[in-house]
Order: sequence, then C-alpha cells, then structure tokens
Amino acid sequence: IVDRFLGDPRKTKAVDYLSEWEGKFWITMDQNIKEITEDVEKKLAGEFGGELAKFKGGGQYEKRLSKGQKSELVARSKKIINSEQLSTLHGVIDMLAQEARTDHHFFILIDRLDESWVDNSIRFKMIRSLVEALKSFRKITNLKILVALRTDVLERVVQETADLSFQREKFEDYFVKMKWSKVDLKKLVDLRLVELFKRQYTGEDIAFDDVFPVTIGGRKTFDWLLERTLMRPRDMIAFVNECITASDGRSEILVSDIRKAEVEFSRKRRDALEQEWRSCLPSLKRVLDFFGSFREASLSLAEMSTPALDDVALAIYTAGKIDYDPLYELAERYVEGGDEDKGALIRQIAAELYRVGAVGLKVGTGERLIYSHLDEPLVSPAILNETSVLRLHPMLHAAFRLQSRGSES
Repeated sequence: IVDRFLGDPRKTKAVDYLSEWEGKFWITMDQNIKEITEDVEKKLAGEFGGELAKFKGGGQYEKRLSKGQKSELVARSKKIINSEQLSTLHGVIDMLAQEARTDHHFFILIDRLDESWVDNSIRFKMIRSLVEALKSFRKITNLKILVALRTDVLERVVQETADLSFQREKFEDYFVKMKWSKVDLKKLVDLRLVELFKRQYTGEDIAFDDVFPVTIGGRKTFDWLLERTLMRPRDMIAFVNECITASDGRSEILVSDIRKAEVEFSRKRRDALEQEWRSCLPSLKRVLDFFGSFREASLSLAEMSTPALDDVALAIYTAGKIDYDPLYELAERYVEGGDEDKGALIRQIAAELYRVGAVGLKVGTGERLIYSHLDEPLVSPAILNETSVLRLHPMLHAAFRLQSRGSES
C-alpha cells in the first residue's frame, strides 16, 4: 500500500502514519496502547512546558488555576491528541477510499473481543470506540469490517459507557442479530452425526432421525431438544453430545438417555448463563436462586413479592456497589427505603431475567409468551405490572428439578 502512494505529496502524512505503525499492529494491545500513550505524553510535555512542571511540583496548583487557564489547558490537550492521531488516521482512510474503485473486495473480521486482550478498566470503552469508528470506514466502498460480539458484551459496553453521545438507537443500523432457524440447526446436527458415526461404525451417512427416538414427551424429539436451547449451534450440539454420552456407546439413543442427558445439559447451561452475563449482571446467580426457590415454572410479578425478595435485595446490597449492576441501586433503595420501592425492584429483576434468556415473559393477560432470543431482546420494566408472568426457560427446568413438559410455547 505504501509503495502505491509514494511520490504523491498530498498523501505524505498518511503514508508516514502507515510506515510508523505498520509493524506494531500485531503486538499485544496493552503494548500498543502504551506506545500511543507515551507518544502523547511527550507531546503534552513539549506543549505545556513550565505549566506541566508546576503540576508535578504539587501544592494543589490545579486548584489555583483560574477558569480561563483551566479551559486553555483542556483545549490544548484536545488539540494535541486530535491533530496527531485522529486527523492523520482520517487521512489514511480518505487515501484508501480513493483507491476503492477496484473490483477487489476486502473483509475484516474482528472476533474474540470477550477475551482478556486488554485490561478490563478500558476494554469496554475501547469496544465502544471500535463500534463508533466503523462509521468512518463506510466511505471505503470495497471494504467491510465485521465485528463479532456476544450480546452480553454489547450490553456491558452500553452500560459502562452510557452517556448522551452513545445511544443504542443510533447504532441499531450497524447491528445484525445472528439467528439460526430450526432447519439450519437440523442440518448442522445431521452433519455432525454423519462425521461422528462414519468414523465409528459402517461409514454410511447417519442422520438425527436414525439415531434418536421419534418422539419424547408427546413431541418430535428434535423439537423437544430445540425447545431446551437458545436456538444456538453450540447449545444444540452440546445437548446432542450429552445424549450420545448418556447412551454409553450404543448406536441408538433411548428416551431414558435423553432424560439423563437433560439434567447434565441443564446444569451446564445455567453455569454458562451465569458466566456469560457475569460482566454486566453480577447478581444473576442470586436472582436465579431467588426464582428457583419458588419451585414453580411460572410466576406472576405479584407472586414474587415475598420475604425471599428481602433476602436477595439484602444480598445484592451488602455485596457492595458495582457500577454496572443494574439491580444494585434498586436493591439499595428497597433495603433502605422500604416497600414503596419493592415494585420497581421486582420489575427490574423480571426485565433482567428476560434479557439474559432465563425466562419467557407474558407482559399482560391474553398476550403471547415471548423470549429474548426469539423476539425483542429487551423489555422496559415500565411496561410490566403485577399480572405480568415469567416462565422459566425449559433449558433450566432440570437444573431447578422442575418437571419437564412437552410444549412450553
């Protein structure tokens, strides 16, 4: 790329930027951030000179600055950062956009953002910046940048970086929620079974219907299994694998094997749910324990108003404040203020259980049951009332030792 633009004085700064940073892209993110930060620090020192020395000298110098002086320092800081980093980077984007008039198309996939690639104190702010930066690259017409992001990570980004400039609605056009159909999941399971049984047995193609019983609990077996997932490949494959394990090497899986597998699958799904959402709903385990204590698959919000609510509110409150826990402040108000805040806490608990996929929801009498992985991903607590009903997702029934039913729709 650099060679292509050499000799064009209009693009000198952009080429210099590429040359400076091209060899530092694949180093660790922490080191990259450090280098950029140190570079900015040097420029700050050069710009401020004696002013910076007075800060280092102590004596609460910043408190003695006039309002005008403070404004000047802030403005000068922003000027350095913007001019040295952002404008040059925009120049690179403009330069690439001019070369987009080719038949070649490029795709960049950014994945594994849920892993520990940088310190948690800045990770979600950086993901937000990444999402915002995608808009700048739209001018490069033959380039598509795809960012794979789990729902819980996106929710944490929204919670932890919430301000007037970052609103979910502004970015909805950039989000594509990945959904798998029943047909797609069936094909995927069949392909996995073909490979598994081809290696172990006759070499012939084996499909789901050749291995599993036709029905279970009055339902087609595949539908019964599917109801106990969040319609994701990893859920379905994990359940099928548990069934195969429970069959103890037999070529045919029995209903009893599936029932046995359900218990282990459900337990693991609850553990996974708590782990996946821990970053943006730290109190999920306590809330699930609270729901499970009723020993019922369905509960109205009115039925959740029990002494057990006092216990879960106190547990959340005494665990200490975590800024991104949406239940903490409501639990605090309820513990310190009394019954007038009980309804708000119950509605928020219901909305959070729905958001993570642990329950389905009937907002009002006569309305259909909805799930976040099939319908709207979020519901506002404001639309809920005492007659709203929560129904535990079938994938968690065995984890709570509830009697499995045929259809939960």
